[in-house]
Amino acid sequence: MKSLLLHAVFILMTILSLIYVEKLRGDSKVFIEEKAIAQNVVIKVFGEGGEEWKVKGENLVTFGKEIHMISVELRSKSGYVVSAGSIKLLRDEKLGELKGGVNLRGEALYIKTRSASIDLNRNTMEGKEKVMIWKGKNYIEGLGFKAYLKPLRVIIRNVRTKHEI
Repeated sequence: MKSLLLHAVFILMTILSLIYVEKLRGDSKVFIEEKAIAQNVVIKVFGEGGEEWKVKGENLVTFGKEIHMISVELRSKSGYVVSAGSIKLLRDEKLGELKGGVNLRGEALYIKTRSASIDLNRNTMEGKEKVMIWKGKNYIEGLGFKAYLKPLRVIIRNVRTKHEI
């Protein structure tokens, strides 16, 4: 009788343990909302004056309202080209974080840094790391910058310049 009662307790404990483990598994699951994966993508960004930017990338993945692109190139309507290794773009706010060899090219202007943020609504770009700027034969180096792209104006922090006359 004791052994039968002991077996019943063990069976009951086993069932309760299995239920508890299943509950823990359900609570510890990580959910990633991956909506889309695409290759060789072009996104058009519109503003008040119509199309403002074309964003091209080799690979695109969206997570909710975030767009992640690799090997990205942004072309503005006014002729500026921004390229980077990757961008994380917030779709609704039109704000982006550029990383990996960020370059901004314009008419007789070239800016190079490691990372920067871009605001496609305000047409501004800002970086806090080392920045190198070439305009014609002049070279400017600094630690951080803010570029207004419409019309072009660049503010550089901690400036060091080299000029050719």
